[in-house]
Amino acid sequence: MKKTKMGQELIEGLQDAVEHARGAKKLRATALELPKAAPHWNKTKIVTLRKDRFHMSQPAFAAVLNVTASTIRAWEQGRKEPSGAAERLLQVADRDPGVFQRLPTR
Repeated sequence: MKKTKMGQELIEGLQDAVEHARGAKKLRATALELPKAAPHWNKTKIVTLRKDRFHMSQPAFAAVLNVTASTIRAWEQGRKEPSGAAERLLQVADRDPGVFQRLPTR
């Protein structure tokens, strides 16, 4: 069977991992402490964030989060729930409302 470049790299990587596990090869490792999962955002919390923290309309808040106004409306009416990535974004917005002002504009 013909080995492809990617296939050969995978084989070499697995061989390196086996050698490392046996203590025969030292590999660079990076420790990374991962944050807890983002908290769940229900419709009440989203409305409170938008109105009380950001003082924005649904379309303006949607633009800040880079989603559609209909998405914000659906979240706030309880028809849809934010995805995991959206919940993390809402968490960041809640913790540091100024983060969006530090992003480049056009």
